[in-house]
This record gives sequence, C-alpha cells and structure tokens, in this order.
Amino acid sequence: MTSTSDLSRPVRLPRRSRQGVVMGMDGWQLTFVAAAGTVVLICINRFGPPGLLYGAPLYLLLGGTALTSIHGVSSPRMAGLWLMKQTRHALGATTQTYRPERRELAGTLNMPGTRASIQFWDVDGVACVYNPHDRTVSVTAELEVQGFLMHDTPDRYDLAQQWAQVLASFTQRPGIKRVTLQERTLPTTIRAARDHYDTVRRRRDLEATSPAATNYEEVMNGSERFAVSHRNYLTFTLDLLALGAQLKSLGGGKDAIQSLAYIEAGNLSDALRAAKVKVRKWLSPRDVAALARVAFDPEFASTVQNRDDTHAGVDPIALGPMYLEEPKGHNGIVHTDSGVHTTMWVHEWPRSDAPVGFVSPIVFARHPHTGEAVTHIFSLVLTPVPVSKALKRIRDEKKVWRGNEKLRAKRGTDGSAADLADWDALEKQEQEIVAGHGEFRYGAYLTITAPDEERLDQAVAGMRNALSRAGMEAQVLYCQQAEALMVNALPVGLGMK
Repeated sequence: MTSTSDLSRPVRLPRRSRQGVVMGMDGWQLTFVAAAGTVVLICINRFGPPGLLYGAPLYLLLGGTALTSIHGVSSPRMAGLWLMKQTRHALGATTQTYRPERRELAGTLNMPGTRASIQFWDVDGVACVYNPHDRTVSVTAELEVQGFLMHDTPDRYDLAQQWAQVLASFTQRPGIKRVTLQERTLPTTIRAARDHYDTVRRRRDLEATSPAATNYEEVMNGSERFAVSHRNYLTFTLDLLALGAQLKSLGGGKDAIQSLAYIEAGNLSDALRAAKVKVRKWLSPRDVAALARVAFDPEFASTVQNRDDTHAGVDPIALGPMYLEEPKGHNGIVHTDSGVHTTMWVHEWPRSDAPVGFVSPIVFARHPHTGEAVTHIFSLVLTPVPVSKALKRIRDEKKVWRGNEKLRAKRGTDGSAADLADWDALEKQEQEIVAGHGEFRYGAYLTITAPDEERLDQAVAGMRNALSRAGMEAQVLYCQQAEALMVNALPVGLGMK
C-alpha cells in the first residue's frame, strides 16, 4: 500500500536555481561588471590614481546597475528590454491593424510579425500547424479531465503517476520539440440550460407568466454572469529536422509531414488513453482559430459558443487580432480587439510539499470585489531533455555551485539556506533521472484578460491571491507583453525565447 506521505506530492517541479553564471549573476550583469572594470583600468592607465575619481560616475553607474534588479529581473536585462520596446515604438512596430483588403499569401495567417507565415493544414479533421521558421508541426487535443479534483487522494495520485509516465516517455524518443499543457477559463453562456428549460416548459404546458416560471427565469438571469467554461488542451510539437529519416521514408514533402503528424496524434491518443486521460477531440483548423479569436476578442466568445455543430469554430483567416497595441508608458499590458491583457511568468513553485491539484486556486480564481471568475489562460510549456543532456546539465550546475562556494569561502562568507536548497535540488534531480524519470525544461505563463484596465487591475489582484494560496509566485513580463500573449493565446506550440 502507499502511505499518506507518499500521496502528498508525487511529482515535484525542481526549484529554480539562483546560482546564476557566477555568484548568482546572469550574463547581462556580468557584462556590466566587466564594463565597469574596463572603465576603471582605462582611467587608471590614462590618469593614474586620480583616474578613479574621474571615472567614478561611469563605473559606479555600471556596477550599481549590475547589482540591482527591477521587478525581479536584473536591471541590465530590464534596461535592454525597455530599449528594445522604445525602438519598436519609434519604428511603429507596437501597433498592428489588420487590413482585410490587403492581399495575403494563400495558406498563411492574419498574424503580426514572422508568425504570419505559419500554415494550417487540415488532415482528416485534425489541424496540423506548420511553422517554417523552426521546422516544426503541431497538433492540439482537447482533454477530458472533468472531476479530477473530486477524486479521493489515492485516485488523484494514481492518475498523476500514470500521467508522469507519459511525460517521461517523451524524453526517451527523439523528435519531440515541445509539449504544451493549457487550461483556459472564460465566461460562457447558459444556453444549454435555457434550451432545456424551454423544452420542458413546452412539454408540460407551463405558463410563462406563472410564479414558478418567473422564479426560474430570475434564477437563470442571475446566474448568467457567473457561468464559466474550463477547458484543457495539450499541444504536441514535433521537430521535423530530428525526424528527417521518418519523413524520408514517408516520401518527403508536405504530404509526409501531414502523415507523420497524423500518425503521432494517434500514438499520443493511445498513450493518453492508457494513462486514463480521455481525448475529447483533436482540434480542427476552425477550432484552433476559435480559441485564438476568443482570446483576442472576449466579447466574441458568446457568438462562437452559441453556434451549432454545422457552423462551429471560426474561419482560420480570422484567427489573429484585428487590432493589437503595446501602449507607450504601460509596459505590463497589451490591448487587442475587445480585451486588455497582462501576461505573467511563474517563477516560483511551492517550496513545501503540495497535494495533487495544488493549482486549483488558479483555475477557480475570482475577482475580489464582484466574485466573478477571472478570465485567464494558464500554459505550462515543457521541452523534453534527453537523459545524457540532463545529467550533463546537472554536472555543470554542480561545478558552478562548487565554484561559488569557493568564492564565498575566500571572501569569508557562509552560504545561505537558499544555496543549500539549490544543491539539494540538484541531488534530487540526479536521483530521479537515474531512477527513470524524465526531465523537462519548463516555463509557466499566465495571461489575464479583462474588458478594460480598471477591471484588469481587479483581475490581477484576484489572481495574485489565488497564486499565493497555491504557494506560487509570478511576475509580469514587462516590455514583452505582445510576445507573451502570442505564446499563450495561440495553441500552436510556441514558446518564449
């Protein structure tokens, strides 16, 4: 039997290391430190000891900038992001307006930037998304996970263990570029309940003006604004360069890519079925376009949701935003058709043992004032790492840790509890890989959407409360909002660089 302690958290995401390249500093900070040292040497060689005084404003500025951070990001890196955003403003690249009358290449999408060359292929009702820039093809499945949080702890543990085996298998075979797990929460309608009520009322000859009918109408009208939809998706991205041999055996070209994507979709369905995860359906091009359209234009959601099966989804030509703007002076938001968005990066996961389903407060996050559900997209982007590379990465990080420990000893300072936690995390990761678990480089992104900036502030406050209850921390991706929104809104297997 499995003990209760074993059920607390069957799979742990590794703690984010804070060792950096040297002494916790990243490459940007080291560059500024090196620049400050260079200024000191030049001033001393040119002016002698007084050169320290002459060059003080410059090298102190560089050194101080290297040792500080802004919004949890090193100041040099944040300065680079800010300068790039100002450059985009100067070039007019922060505003995108779609012109329907403009000619478009057949098969491409209405998307800003290089993503306009992404192609959608329909293979027997399955959308194959081909990205010519990194030579990948992606397929997306809608998963059936209803009732997971209602299971007993042993049942949740069993499901999590079987899902972990599916993820581990991704690291043991070449060609898998990326796996994206996504949860989307958005307001919905109660059309199904209203249709059922109308049917029952007609069958039973219930008068529409009767007290029972009036009360029921009031209940439905009052509950409409609290109706939400929770959907879960998995996007499977294949690296066509690594799968060149298989493509060649299938004849090469576009047909081979489509056949390979369809075969892998079937293989993934079998693996998920064995893990007791049901694939509700593989998304068609119209389904994928509908997800993106609703993300960019939340007011359009009810129109999409109320369509019948014959006209379900959205034409892929309308996938992208009609309007997108990164407002000047607001580095943490981006405007689209009828929504204002902010995207955060989850940089801290629970430090202590957490039960399976610990992200449930995020899924069911509410506005602190109105109690309405927070419209959001939560994505976990996983990049499989081969066992050999994972072990090499751990060895390299151990060398960095030992090097930092020697530097601390020379300076006469002791390591902190955080440094010891980094070492323990490396040891645990190595043990898990040797035991047969897979490793992923992962990043989690959370996009929050609201009709205006005031409602967005309330939604962010509610989501931060939910994050704290889940034991997680997130920071806004300042000066990167448009890129981050594209990663989250488009279920096409994209990842942040």
